[in-house]
Amino acid sequence: MKTIARYLILGFLLISNAINAEEIKIRSLQELATYAAESGNTIIMVPGVYQMEEYLTAGVIRNTKPDGIGRYAMIEFSGNNNVFDLTGVTIEVNTKLLSVFEARVSEFYVSGKNVHIKGLTVTDIGNHPTFKGGHSFTIAGDGAIIEKVTLSISGSSPYGYGDLLGKGGGALVPLKKHSGMCIEGLNDTIVDCSIYSKAFGHLFFVQGGRNVLFENCYAEGVTRTTDDMLAEVSGPAYEGHFAAVYQNYEGKRKITPGYTKSLNECGFRMYGKGGVKGIKTGAVTAVNCKAKNTRIGFAFGKITDDVLIKDSEAIGCEVGFNLTGVKVENSRGDVVNGPLLHVNKGLASDIEMELLPTESKTTVHALACIAGNNHNITLTKYRNMARRQIHPIKIGSTRPSANNGFSPLGTTPTSGVVLTNLTGMPVELNSVSSLCKVKTNGEFTDKGIDNEIVKN
Repeated sequence: MKTIARYLILGFLLISNAINAEEIKIRSLQELATYAAESGNTIIMVPGVYQMEEYLTAGVIRNTKPDGIGRYAMIEFSGNNNVFDLTGVTIEVNTKLLSVFEARVSEFYVSGKNVHIKGLTVTDIGNHPTFKGGHSFTIAGDGAIIEKVTLSISGSSPYGYGDLLGKGGGALVPLKKHSGMCIEGLNDTIVDCSIYSKAFGHLFFVQGGRNVLFENCYAEGVTRTTDDMLAEVSGPAYEGHFAAVYQNYEGKRKITPGYTKSLNECGFRMYGKGGVKGIKTGAVTAVNCKAKNTRIGFAFGKITDDVLIKDSEAIGCEVGFNLTGVKVENSRGDVVNGPLLHVNKGLASDIEMELLPTESKTTVHALACIAGNNHNITLTKYRNMARRQIHPIKIGSTRPSANNGFSPLGTTPTSGVVLTNLTGMPVELNSVSSLCKVKTNGEFTDKGIDNEIVKN
């Protein structure tokens, strides 16, 4: 109820600000860019398909200035107290435009306060990579409502290997990312939005945002088996003799057969800080959101304020949920391409989650890895549906390097975990676990100290 109330309040404030605003109908991206820099208007764009390259001319490019950290915007919404009704509008972006500024680029950049954008579809055309990375949408202003916006993303390099060729220092080939929607402001609401990504980069992510709400949002990536990668006869992985930046269980830094990788980054992700001022990230809430086929469905960790995931789902991800200090209510996921859950050491997490019955066709080493102290975790079967494949819940085990599926798990001292396991899957408590309380309807092994196990 709190999330619904907040959305209604924000919407009321925007409507109130626009009561005396002039309602203006526009028919071009030039007009959209003009009014995006003004304040106090309600803009209605005539439905249709618009081409960014018709607006983003050499003159516009030449006169565009970067923000405080060197990012350029194709269209910037710098005005305040505006409503943009873009229902039925599709803006196509030729991906060759992603490199015209020879810098980091945002296709759309909201820097003004109390900006409401609804109904827009943005489609990237082609696969030309960004010059130095970029976003489809950057939400840096406060009090934004981004509603019913759909992004179809392409344009990164390399693409087709997920993170196996590296990202940042030590990468085997230069990386040019293209991410989805980055939220950096205060009290921003992202509702009924969808991102479909065929590029390497995050889909929805928060860098320095505070009191951010995602509601009814959907993030979908693409997966590929490592066997398919190893069958290539050209391309960067082939030319690099199928080297990877991560070690496998044999200690070799090689793309390893038998696994499935996402070609994207996370569906929903939090960073510690970000934005022009490098502000620490605050409270984030995700309600009724879904991630499919991304590297991690939900990668959330408490930084300064509470983080909540509620009524949400992760399917087909390399890891469904990777959490530190997070509360999870009535959510679910599968073990199709990787573990359902990694709970990390640090702040304690409080989690209730259902296991979907869908089974894996490639190798997965665990249902869940639980590390650190004093977590409270309940895992149940979705609608009491049985699952034949066996994947263990490992207490005292840490996630593998970068959550990569063919990299070995680690261990860390883990104490005081309270686990209720009603999935029927086995529980393994390793030698560094202690004082954990487990109720389980599956088999168990206990190599730890003073653990208490009750078999249901």
